[in-house]
Amino acid sequence: MKRIALGLGVVCCSVVVSTAHAQGTDPLESLKRFSGISQIDLRRMLDGEVLGERDSLMNFPNGITTETCFAVPTSAEETAHRLQIWDGSPHEALKVHAFKPLHNPCEPGDFQRLSFKSNQHSIRWLVDQTLASTPDKSELNISRAEARELAGCVGKNSDPNRVASCWVKLLFARAASFQRQALNGVPPYETAEEAVLPVAQLRAMLAEQPPITYEFRPILQRIGFFGSTSDIAALAPFYYWSLFDADHHATLSLGVAYQLAVNDHFQVVDMEYYVSGNYYTSVTLYEIWPIRVGHRSGSLVWRDDLLSAPTLRFTKGTERLAYGAIMLAEIKKEIRYMQDDLKAK
Repeated sequence: MKRIALGLGVVCCSVVVSTAHAQGTDPLESLKRFSGISQIDLRRMLDGEVLGERDSLMNFPNGITTETCFAVPTSAEETAHRLQIWDGSPHEALKVHAFKPLHNPCEPGDFQRLSFKSNQHSIRWLVDQTLASTPDKSELNISRAEARELAGCVGKNSDPNRVASCWVKLLFARAASFQRQALNGVPPYETAEEAVLPVAQLRAMLAEQPPITYEFRPILQRIGFFGSTSDIAALAPFYYWSLFDADHHATLSLGVAYQLAVNDHFQVVDMEYYVSGNYYTSVTLYEIWPIRVGHRSGSLVWRDDLLSAPTLRFTKGTERLAYGAIMLAEIKKEIRYMQDDLKAK
């Protein structure tokens, strides 16, 4: 999930299963094994319908999740590739200030477009929180060592260019560590009340979705979710950094998206292994199947979004469902833009 930082989703989907699937794996039968979205009309999907389903509430207090399903008129292979590298920054409504790929290995120059020169309140908030951070207390997700380095780098200088250059050092160090060591190279956030390890948050959320975790075992095994990694380079990971608004606050993130062909369909995992604030981490899982309805062909895309945020542990009942309704609406909005972009060659 490269840009969305909200909550859990709920929507009613009562539709009729429609016509034929492409030769090979039956996506509708596959969905019955692990998804809450089981009744799908492929004709309506190819017409642009987007389905959503609320998952059961997590026992993990920071976690929230929702499922969506949609279709696009492109092959499964092309859809997987374009979802892996999709950039929402051209769409103003998504409030993505910057989205840039990283080299492998990454270089400080990969972050040269990072800029805090703006009168927008959300970006001023990030600058102010950077200046206010100390090794023992911060509203930002940083380690104590990073807090000391930021304080030493910024000093009392509130110049946006200076603050941005200090963040470049932090982001470059984290990105380089992840590229060297994958999930084992993710340091904790330490300036809140307790140390938080993003990878532990991701694993805790996936542990509450056994059918989904089993379905995505082929790709999760390769990227090290169950222990040691296995030939990640063969998955051609797409590394990126992003600056966007989450809950009206400018937020920096580092992420990676992997793609794997599984027989006749594809899996994509898009994971934020660092987020500067507002929430801890997120992961979006995509499964993409080829479909055909009459003379129309395309891809059916199932998507699962998992988000970990500190504020969620204090919500329950109606308030938690409200977070979910907002999250689902935002994800559907993002999917609409994805569909538009995938239709454009």
